[in-house]
Amino acid sequence: MKRIIFSLLVFISCLGVAQVAPRPSPQKLYNNLSAEFPNFLNASEAEAIEQKLVNFSRETSNQIVVVIVDDFGGTDAATYATQLGTEWGVGKKETNNGIVILIKPTESDGGRDLFIAIGYGLEGAIPDLATKRIREDEMYPYLKRGENYTAINNATDKLMALAKGEIDVKDYSKQRSADSWFKTIMIILVIIGFVWIMSGKGGGGGTTYSSGRYYGGGGFSSGRSSGGGGFGGFGGGSFGGGGSGGKW
Repeated sequence: MKRIIFSLLVFISCLGVAQVAPRPSPQKLYNNLSAEFPNFLNASEAEAIEQKLVNFSRETSNQIVVVIVDDFGGTDAATYATQLGTEWGVGKKETNNGIVILIKPTESDGGRDLFIAIGYGLEGAIPDLATKRIREDEMYPYLKRGENYTAINNATDKLMALAKGEIDVKDYSKQRSADSWFKTIMIILVIIGFVWIMSGKGGGGGTTYSSGRYYGGGGFSSGRSSGGGGFGGFGGGSFGGGGSGGKW
């Protein structure tokens, strides 16, 4: 049902004037199409990500494409990412094993957009909940600080591991739940501690609040590989609504 509804939304969107960016020539896996942020990654970072994604495509036949844009041409992030993945043909036609990481860094804080679209063939290995955790733990904290390479490198690390079955997606989801409980308990303990301290000193006439920001996710790695050569091209894969997105 979800796939049918999403397909209808994509069809309705396509009736409008919005068009996704044309497939690059020569074809690449890291594509910065932004005029406002031409240096979203510097040259060496972009090269490292490109080679990392090329190596992954060669080793597994799965394809991850990263696309940076200034706007969605009048449509929304989910439709744009799904339509782009299908029109560019990310992934193989026989297996539909493509992934699109779509980033729109324009507008002020809270208005920037991110969507991770998953091809039909990888929806089982990378469900929506997994893409949500990747966005929230591996990307948002770093994007907000301008650490764009780390965000993309972290996200592609997790997507690759999930696609290859190196991470059990059920365990990944359980860890998310455990992290949330830990965060909640720590906040409660901090609040109780402050209340106890204030009570012990005879303080009154106000309320003390304590809040924290949780940053999950891994560290920085170079993403470089000893492999060489260029990207051979997309394989005609299709997308049908898998994935998730949000603003940062």
